Amino acid sequence: QRKTPTVIHKHYEIVRIRGFYMRKIKFCHQTIYDKFTMILTEFPKIDELHPFQSDLLGNMYNKDHYKLALGQINVARKICSEVAKDYVRLMKFSISAYQCKMLKRQAFGRMVKILKKQKANLEYLESVRQHVSRLPSIDPNTRTLLLCGFPNAGKSSFINKITRADVEVQPYAFTTKNLYVGHTDFDFQTYQ
Repeated sequence: QRKTPTVIHKHYEIVRIRGFYMRKIKFCHQTIYDKFTMILTEFPKIDELHPFQSDLLGNMYNKDHYKLALGQINVARKICSEVAKDYVRLMKFSISAYQCKMLKRQAFGRMVKILKKQKANLEYLESVRQHVSRLPSIDPNTRTLLLCGFPNAGKSSFINKITRADVEVQPYAFTTKNLYVGHTDFDFQTYQ
């Protein structure tokens, strides 16, 4: 059951009405704040990554654009907090249910406008997330062997034979177009 009423009746005191609309503004703000915080904490910080992974991410995406997108999300989170705080403060001085409702609508409108302005940044970060999630996991601290050579020389077949990787093999050149990582053990040591 709901703990707060969803309908305002005529006989309610103005203090109760103010509290009702304040809770709505605070809930909307908290939802936006939590989502933005989750985005900021779950995306890797380029400066804290291993140099190999940092360079890999930097080669695929512009580091400055990536940092700028995360920075703008952080600024939007702070602006949403300020908007919510301002409208909760204004709500304390409202004198009617209509004025409370209009303040709530204004607060929601401003917060939604802030979200809409972040659309390009959120789409960019989503494309980064999808691309990075498809990359093979490479441990920079494990012994690494790199296999490269001429097209159609049997590199993929060799990787399939000695590792647990599942690389597509076809009788024509340029079948393998991505980076594949396989793991194998030799003399009680693991290689990737």
